[in-house]
Amino acid sequence: MGEDENVRQGSNVAEQAPLNRERIVEAALALLDETGLDGLSTRRLAADLGIKSASLYWHFSNKDELLDAMCSALFDECLDIIDTGRQNFNWRKWLAGGTRGIRRTALSRRDGARVMARVRPVGEASARRIEANTAFLQSIGLTYEESTYALLALRRYAVGSALQEQVYAAVGQAATQDESEASFEYGLSLILDGLASRFSPLEFTPPEK
Repeated sequence: MGEDENVRQGSNVAEQAPLNRERIVEAALALLDETGLDGLSTRRLAADLGIKSASLYWHFSNKDELLDAMCSALFDECLDIIDTGRQNFNWRKWLAGGTRGIRRTALSRRDGARVMARVRPVGEASARRIEANTAFLQSIGLTYEESTYALLALRRYAVGSALQEQVYAAVGQAATQDESEASFEYGLSLILDGLASRFSPLEFTPPEK
């Protein structure tokens, strides 16, 4: 075996990323954009990864588990753990920004809303984010139940809006972008106005550093 061939083989090995859950989810999301949710199959995914289907089951026990991981990846993409130490932190802008981010991410993928509608996020990042967000809302005057329901209502509104937009687009009845944005923003303002009036959240002052 010549030196050049050794170099080429070494380069191929270096270029092939190790198979792990993150790589599989990334490939699955790319396949989702190509085939849609109904066309997403573990057989096709394995082929795209250059592996046998059985290899996927070392990382995901079934397709539902894979879809849950895809759902979590999309939420991780658009939501961060809350940082209340920022200057001029505003709870309303924070909730609005997160809701817009969910809708935007859902619309960025083919059938993204259908995947995010599963809302069975898994992983340490998702657990930390949910705990931190709920704890913050409790710190400004909401009960644990109120905090949970408020976040759930906003998440459902964002995903539901994106789902309807994608369904309408699929049958050629999509509204204009301006109409979609205006409708979404109006509904979002109604939810936030209702939250402010019902729970009267306390004014939040970031802790001194």
